[in-house]
Amino acid sequence: RQVGIHDLISFDMGGTTAKAALIANGEAARTVEFQVGGGIMTGSRLLTGSGYTLRVPAIDLAEVGAGGGSVVWLDRAGAPQVGPQSAGADPGPVCYGMGGTEPTITDCSLVLGWLNPEGLAGGTVKLDPAAADAALRTKVAEPLGMAADKAAYGAIEVATAAMIRAIRAVSTERGLDSRDFALVAFGGNGGIFGPLVARSLGMRRVIVPPGLGVFSATGLLDGVIEHLATKTHKVLLTDAEPAAVANLLRSLAERALGHLAEAGCGRERVVLQRSARLRYFGQSFELSVALPEDGWNVPALAEAFGVEHERTYGHRAGPDEPVELVSLGVLGRAAPASPAAAPTQPAGATREAFATRDAYFGPAFGWQAAKRLTRADLSAEAVPGPIIIEEYDATIVVPPGVTAQRDAFGNLLMDLP
Repeated sequence: RQVGIHDLISFDMGGTTAKAALIANGEAARTVEFQVGGGIMTGSRLLTGSGYTLRVPAIDLAEVGAGGGSVVWLDRAGAPQVGPQSAGADPGPVCYGMGGTEPTITDCSLVLGWLNPEGLAGGTVKLDPAAADAALRTKVAEPLGMAADKAAYGAIEVATAAMIRAIRAVSTERGLDSRDFALVAFGGNGGIFGPLVARSLGMRRVIVPPGLGVFSATGLLDGVIEHLATKTHKVLLTDAEPAAVANLLRSLAERALGHLAEAGCGRERVVLQRSARLRYFGQSFELSVALPEDGWNVPALAEAFGVEHERTYGHRAGPDEPVELVSLGVLGRAAPASPAAAPTQPAGATREAFATRDAYFGPAFGWQAAKRLTRADLSAEAVPGPIIIEEYDATIVVPPGVTAQRDAFGNLLMDLP
């Protein structure tokens, strides 16, 4: 809302996993079931059978095992792989010097010059570039007959491909074009991989919020409190009694309001959203549709379901196909007690005063001198990459051909060609 963009894909990459979720028209997609334990954790109705199904309401997101700690290794055929095994926090990447022996994505980022060799977190986490380079050469580069920098960048591309799978699971595999969305990148590695993922998907803008390394924790503190009350009510849509539906919705609203009151949320802060889960008669999967604001309107509800069915599955039945009501739901959402104030950002500094560091950006760009900046050094003026922005909790890499600027809220905006 701050930047005036309402169609977003969130991209959270940390140490062990990468997660993606879709926000359309300012609303996060939701699901009533998702799968865990497979090659990808997802709530997609189109990707089933890969894990164990959990039938609980959740934000509809996809997750893959690719993060900064993911191990880079060669399979029996000699092909490079990334993850899902991770070096974790103990012993961690080789460059941490805590006993790790397997090269990781973090080691690759260091070899490529993207990370500050003097250390992370303001220098409190010391790094060993020589150890990272030696492990990558021994375990990956030399067996492949490649230079260390090219092997490291190849591992980055393998990891990027895995993360693209998560984004496609919440966009193109739902019938949506990811190019119509902006990417919000966060997590300890989101600022590095965000523009790489966006470029591979043809996305044009990447938004990197302040405090991206702890952005999920901030969300837990600042996020709204919600309660979803649902009740099964199976009946053909045309046979549903308006009075019975109204009574049921009233009961669900009271239940949602009661739970929010127990959490300290007054009625004046609560917004209620009513929905129905519908399906064509005989189907085993249903879709959620918002109830019309003018009350129980069967033709409007049937039409909204047909539109949603076509958007999800690519087709809709004819007007004579009966639609079945499966359940009703009321979502109570408590708005924050007070909106967050816009931070005051210092003016941009003179960029010529800052040092550079050589970094490798793949075969197309090779080694280039990247400007080393902080977020406060940027202004509303777009600056071309390559740029490496070093923050206490994360590193942001702006590749060649990409521009970066900072808005009044401290968000870093990257624009891709």
